[in-house]
Amino acid sequence: MNKNFFIFLTCLLVYPLPVLAHSFTGRIGFYDGISHPVLGLDHFLAMVSVGILSAQIGGKAIWTVPATFVSIMTIGGLFGFFLIIYEFFFVEVGIVFSVILLGFAISIDKKIPTKIIIFFVGIFGFFHGTAHGIEVPAAANPLLFVLGFICGTTALHLFGVAIGYFSIKTAISSVLLRLTGISFAIYGIYLLTQIF
Repeated sequence: MNKNFFIFLTCLLVYPLPVLAHSFTGRIGFYDGISHPVLGLDHFLAMVSVGILSAQIGGKAIWTVPATFVSIMTIGGLFGFFLIIYEFFFVEVGIVFSVILLGFAISIDKKIPTKIIIFFVGIFGFFHGTAHGIEVPAAANPLLFVLGFICGTTALHLFGVAIGYFSIKTAISSVLLRLTGISFAIYGIYLLTQIF
């Protein structure tokens, strides 16, 4: 990867900051949309895991895996907004399984075919999007809220890509990355025990 990629990454991470200056007087807006994936640890770990996985696979997967997640997440957001999925419990279980399975995928490092990863990333994106979409009706400005959770998710994917990219450079950091994946999965299993 070249210097231009990191300039692009920095621009994407910095670009939304001026919008954060707007105040929504206690109602849900852009800030709440961006903070939902960032401050919810289950969402955070899943989004970062998607970025790490894409970096581990390399090539076009660096863009296609996160893009799949964001695209299907947006569709899931529409489902959640229109309450096509009424049972929130299954959405929470799907989110927890995303943390577990993505963590395990990181830990086994490129042993799963890319098409299977993209398939499951799409499913997980749907569950995360549905969770975001359920909150949209409470938003003061639904469009800004949706834009917020898309930007927050994208930023976390890029953060994960950077972690993965730098961690696969040496054998020691690669082992640490795999251990990190295992710790994500263990945390997801802990969350699963809390649901049931």
